[in-house]
Amino acid sequence: MALVGGEVVAVLELGQPSGLLVLCELDGQTLALSGLEPERVGFWPESEHGVNVDGQAVPALDLHAALKQFQSTGPTAKDSAP
Repeated sequence: MALVGGEVVAVLELGQPSGLLVLCELDGQTLALSGLEPERVGFWPESEHGVNVDGQAVPALDLHAALKQFQSTGPTAKDSAP
């Protein structure tokens, strides 16, 4: 969990921590994504499986599946209070 702008938000770990959180909104709920290394932000044309960025196909990120996995596994030992 993280405190962002006075709001407590869930942090979904998608990979090894990078020291950055990417904030997004899913179904009206703010989420923070950890384990990403964003290079830039913007809007790119959709492709069949995600988006095209500078001619490169980038697969879609299924946030619903990531959130469902987070909810089913619960907090990890490092997230638990001592």
